[in-house]
Amino acid sequence: MKQDMELIKLILQTLADNENYFMLSDHLAKQIQAITNEKDAFNNKFIGHFFLAKDANLISEMSVCFFTGQGYNRAMPANGGKVRITAQGLEFLDALKEDTIFNKIKDYSIGIAAETGKSLLVSLASKTLGLS
Repeated sequence: MKQDMELIKLILQTLADNENYFMLSDHLAKQIQAITNEKDAFNNKFIGHFFLAKDANLISEMSVCFFTGQGYNRAMPANGGKVRITAQGLEFLDALKEDTIFNKIKDYSIGIAAETGKSLLVSLASKTLGLS
């Protein structure tokens, strides 16, 4: 699977725009599906990027969102799974909103992009505030 930073950004933005502190994973998948016009809400691309964002601590499962393991041919959505954006996810989303930062980090792995994006955002904020 090739990493798609636009999809990561969309997942984070959808969670950040939610009125509640968490979102049901099926609602998240369906909102992403409506925007991306994918045939299946829980396609491999969405599920893979969900796990990439989780690995980088950008999102957190509040309850099991997917069943995985030897008994499953693919990740299966769990009924009532809840997910939330983390503080680190909100910081990374702020960095992704800056086009200059987004264009610099979009081809990095998500872990490196998150760290680099945060550093670039801090640098940009310092310059804007006249602190550097």
